[in-house]
Amino acid sequence: MTFGQALRTCLRKFLRFGGRATRAEYWFFVLALVIATWVTGALDYMLFDGRHPLGVFLAVVAILPMTSAGWRRLHDVNRRGWWLLLPGIASLIFLVGAFAIRGLTAQPMAEIPTVTNSAGWIYTIMLGFPAVSLVATIWLVVLLARKGDPHDNRFGPAPQEGVEGTNE
Repeated sequence: MTFGQALRTCLRKFLRFGGRATRAEYWFFVLALVIATWVTGALDYMLFDGRHPLGVFLAVVAILPMTSAGWRRLHDVNRRGWWLLLPGIASLIFLVGAFAIRGLTAQPMAEIPTVTNSAGWIYTIMLGFPAVSLVATIWLVVLLARKGDPHDNRFGPAPQEGVEGTNE
């Protein structure tokens, strides 16, 4: 599958969360979005003086195709698409926990408890959540980079490398 074929396929299947996507289809699409992000960032800097309307527009337009492509890519390695949400869920748990703990202590920053005093165990536990989020992100990238199942799996027939429009 070529760069152009991958881009067309992912944009055409932006609402299809069933089926499978090859590594080339997914990673070429990721490359296209990285390039588009750089271009919109440069244009935003030159044209909009610190505001980012083009970048926001790109993010809104790309969220569904990117999610759909990742979902189908995970199906190709015989994993459910929900794995795509794992890093975000870990980060959300960390943020909610951090704000909850900060709200419970309600102390100025200079008086925040440390590991050596009474409430330090809370902060020690909270240090683990960013690590969990990082590990989840690395695991997701490993899954997305793995070679797909060469045979049919529970998510459908194996996509044919280099053939656009397969596995509708």
